[in-house]
Amino acid sequence: MSLHRLAFLLQILFFVPGQTRLKDIYILGLFPMDGDYAGGKGIKPAVDVTMSYVNSDSNVLPGYRLNMKWNDTKCHAGYGIKILAYRMCSSTTFIMILGDGCSSVCKVMASVSHVWNLVQVSYSASSLALSDDEKFPFFFRVVPSEKQLNYARVALVKYFKWTKVVAVYQTKAVFVELIHNIEEMLKLENITIIAKFELSENPKSQVLDLKEADARIIIAAFFEDVARNFFCEAFKIRFSGPRIVWVMPSFYLINWWKINDTDCTGNEILSTVGDYLSVDPYIKSDFAYQDDNGITLKQFMDDYNVKTNNTIYPGALLALAGYDSVWVIARALNATLADLKNTGLGLESFSYTNNDMGILLKNNMKKVKFNSLSGHVSFYENGDSTNVMTLEQFQDGKLVTFGWYNALADKGKKLTWNKSVIVRWVNGMVPWDSVQTRMFTSSVIMPLYISMCVFAGIGILLSVFFLAFNIKFKTARIINMSSPNINNLILFGCITVYTYVFVHGLDISQFPIACQAKGYLIVIGFSLVFGSLFAKTWRVYVIFIASKKLRRRAPKDVHLLMKIGAYSALNAGIVVLWTVADPSYPLKKQLDHQKVYDEVNDVFEIPVIWSCTSEYFRHFNVVLLGIQLILLLFGAFLTFTTRKVNTPVLNDSKAIGMCIYNVIVLAAVALLFSEILEDDINIAYGINCILIIGGTTVTQCLIFIPKMLQSKDYILGDEGQTCASPATSKYTTRTMTCNITSKNV
Repeated sequence: MSLHRLAFLLQILFFVPGQTRLKDIYILGLFPMDGDYAGGKGIKPAVDVTMSYVNSDSNVLPGYRLNMKWNDTKCHAGYGIKILAYRMCSSTTFIMILGDGCSSVCKVMASVSHVWNLVQVSYSASSLALSDDEKFPFFFRVVPSEKQLNYARVALVKYFKWTKVVAVYQTKAVFVELIHNIEEMLKLENITIIAKFELSENPKSQVLDLKEADARIIIAAFFEDVARNFFCEAFKIRFSGPRIVWVMPSFYLINWWKINDTDCTGNEILSTVGDYLSVDPYIKSDFAYQDDNGITLKQFMDDYNVKTNNTIYPGALLALAGYDSVWVIARALNATLADLKNTGLGLESFSYTNNDMGILLKNNMKKVKFNSLSGHVSFYENGDSTNVMTLEQFQDGKLVTFGWYNALADKGKKLTWNKSVIVRWVNGMVPWDSVQTRMFTSSVIMPLYISMCVFAGIGILLSVFFLAFNIKFKTARIINMSSPNINNLILFGCITVYTYVFVHGLDISQFPIACQAKGYLIVIGFSLVFGSLFAKTWRVYVIFIASKKLRRRAPKDVHLLMKIGAYSALNAGIVVLWTVADPSYPLKKQLDHQKVYDEVNDVFEIPVIWSCTSEYFRHFNVVLLGIQLILLLFGAFLTFTTRKVNTPVLNDSKAIGMCIYNVIVLAAVALLFSEILEDDINIAYGINCILIIGGTTVTQCLIFIPKMLQSKDYILGDEGQTCASPATSKYTTRTMTCNITSKNV
C-alpha cells in the first residue's frame, strides 16, 4: 500500500471530533462510457487514483478535500448539454469541469461553460476547433490538439521525402477538421493530398477506389471500429503490401485489431495495415521515474491496475492524461488558494456569478508548469498543451518509438531520433509516394559498338592498303592515267566515312559535340568520294564526247581538283552555316511504350534515347540532300553517256554507275529503317553502320580492285601495248597512242 493511501486512511481512522474539518470542493467529471468513443472506461480509473493522491498530499489544497461527481456523456453533445444544465441547477457548486473525452461534447459545453465561470480541462479532446480561445476562453487540455499532431505528421511526411499523400477519413467533424488542416499545412511544404476519400458505413467502394488510385502514403482519420471494418475489406481485395504506408490515429486501444466485430481475423487485419506509423503524445517509460508530485510511474500503474482489475479498457492509453488533468486542476486551485490567502476568501467562495474568481482560476491554470509522469505539462495562451509528440511505428505487434517532435525546439531541431530503434521498411527502402519512373539512357550496347568499329577499322585498313598501292604504283600507266591524286581523295573520303561509324555510336548526351562531328564527317566523306568519281567521269566525257562536239581540250588534274574542292566547299559551307546559325543539339525522347516495371524497387524503368536536332533541321537536310541528289543525277548522266567508251585506264563509268546504284539503294534502305526503327537505337545503329560500311567498301572495291587486276601487265613492264583495244567503239580514236600521260590528260 502506498504511503499516500496509508496517510489518507489514518486521517479517517484517527479523526478527532473538534479537529478542523476539511472543506469539500467539487469538480464535475464527464466521461464517455458509450457511443463512438468509450475512452472514459479507461480514463476514469486513472482519475480516481489521482484524486486519492491529491487528497492524501498535505501540501496540496490544505484544509480542502477535492471531490468529483461524474456523468456518462455517451460521447454525445446533446447528453453533455443536458448533464451540464442539470448539474448547474443542482445544490452542489462545481468549481471546475474535468472532461469530456470527446471533442464534439467539449465544443458545445466549452462554448457555454465559461458563462458560469467554469474552467474546463479535457484529458483527450483533440479537435482543432477547440484551440480557438475566443470561442472557448476557459478551455484547457492536457493532450496535444490535432493541429499539433498534424505538425508532427507533416514533419514526418517531409522527412521521408513524400510529396504526394492520400487522405481517408470518417465524416465526423473532428476528422473533417483534421484533414482540412493538414492539407493546408502540407501545401506550405509543397506536399499535395492527391485524393480524399470520405468513408461510408460500407467502405468497400472506398477501398476499391484507393486501390485503383494506387494510393501509397495514406493519412487515416477514423475510429477503430471503422478501421477494423475498413481493413477487413482491404484484406479481401488484397489492398496491402510494403508499398503502402498508413499514418494512423493515436487513440486506438491496445490490440485494437483483435476485437472480433468483422468477418476477418485479427491477423488478417494486421497483415493489411502493416507496419503503420502513428504520432502520439509523449509518455515516459521509465518506471522508476518520480515526477514533481512525488509519484513514480510504477506506483501509479500498480494502483491503476488494481483499480481496473488488470483489465484493458478503451482509453487506457490515455490513463496518464487523466492523471495529468487532475494534477493540473489541483495545482491551479492551489495557486488560487494562495492568491486568496489575505483576502478572507477561500475556494468555497467560488460561485457561477463570481467573474473575478473565474478569471483568477483561468489565469492560474495558464501558469501551471510541472514535470508529470507523461513529461512536462504546461499550456499555450489558448489553452493547448505544449506536449512533445512521439513518433511511432508498429513493429512486431506493438508500437515502438523511433523519434520525437518538439514544436518549441529551434528550427531544424524539432525532430530528434531514437538511436536504438530503426524505422523498418521492406528491402530497407523508404516506400515511394507514387509509382516512380527511372529514366535511363538507352545507348548502343558495347558489343555492337565494338563489332561495328572493328568492321569500320578493317574498312580503314583496306582504304590504307589501296592508298599505299596507289602511291607505290602511281607511275604505272593504268594508275598514272587514272589520276592517282584524285584516287587518293576517294580513299581519304572513304576513311572519313568509316570514321563516322566510330562517332555515330557515341552517347550524345555525354558527347554533344558528336552532333556536329557526325554532320561534318558524312558530308565531307561523301563529297570527296563521289565528287572525285564524277570528276573523273567528267574528264572522260570531255575527252571522248565533248571534245569531239565542242572541240574542248582535256581537263588537267588541277582543274578536276578545283571542281572537287568547289563541290566539297559548297557542302562544307552549308554545314558550317548550319553549325553557326542553327547548331544541332541532343534531344531527349522518352520511350514510354518500352517501360519495364521493377517490382522489387517499385519503379518503372523508362528508356530514353537521344537524337541530334535543331530548329531548322529539316530545312538544312533538304538542302544538303537536294545538292547530293543533283550530283547523283548528273553523275548518272555522265556515266550513261560514257558507257560505250572502251578505255579502261581512263573510264570508271561502269564502276561509278554501280556506285550510284549502290548509294541510291542503300540510302533508301537506310531512310526506311531509320523511320521504322527510330526507337530501337541498337538495331538502327547496326543497320546504318552495316549499310555505311558495306556501301563504302563496295564503292572503293569497285573502283580499285579492277585497277589492281588490270595493272598486272603494266606493272610487269609491257610498255609496247597500245593504249586502246581494237576499235570496238565509235569513240575510239586513232590519234590515241601510248604516249598519253597524266601530264596532258
